[in-house]
Amino acid sequence: MHVKFPVGNSEKHVVMVDYDMFSSKILIYLDDSLQKTFILTGNPIKVELVVGNEEKHNVTMHIRGKTIPVITVYIDNNLIGTFR
Repeated sequence: MHVKFPVGNSEKHVVMVDYDMFSSKILIYLDDSLQKTFILTGNPIKVELVVGNEEKHNVTMHIRGKTIPVITVYIDNNLIGTFR
């Protein structure tokens, strides 16, 4: 599973969530740089990132599921989408 979404208007960034089903690892990248790593265990995971230098945005991701993650993404408290 691979989820990628843009963040920012004039200062553009890309957040990517990569899930490896075999290892159950969830990797969070910001502009191709690894930021956080989690193991999907069935317990809910909340990830918060501040993205940007001059134009800051709060990215919040709620990740749930045991074998296949369901990822709900918010940017500045606005729902961007739910991905499976």
